[in-house]
Amino acid sequence: MNYAMISKNRVIGVLLNQETEPEWGATPDGNPVTAIPCDDTVTLGMIYDPETNTFTEYTPPEPEPIPEPPISETEQAILDTTINVDYLVCMKELEI
Repeated sequence: MNYAMISKNRVIGVLLNQETEPEWGATPDGNPVTAIPCDDTVTLGMIYDPETNTFTEYTPPEPEPIPEPPISETEQAILDTTINVDYLVCMKELEI
């Protein structure tokens, strides 16, 4: 029988073709590990729902977008000057 080793509702190990139910000690941070019978589709990192006895793929949450900080007037002036200088250099190189 195959077993998924579960800690905090996450699959932290999958043991295939076990003759007896495996027993693991607690995780390093002290959380218990439980052996749950499973089929061969269960993989590391899946989520276990003890109420429905089902396994689902873990979907990480979407990261919060980080808004660009507004630039100061000084920074804007530096950018404008840089763009203007680049433009003038190009014009000079093209002899326009």
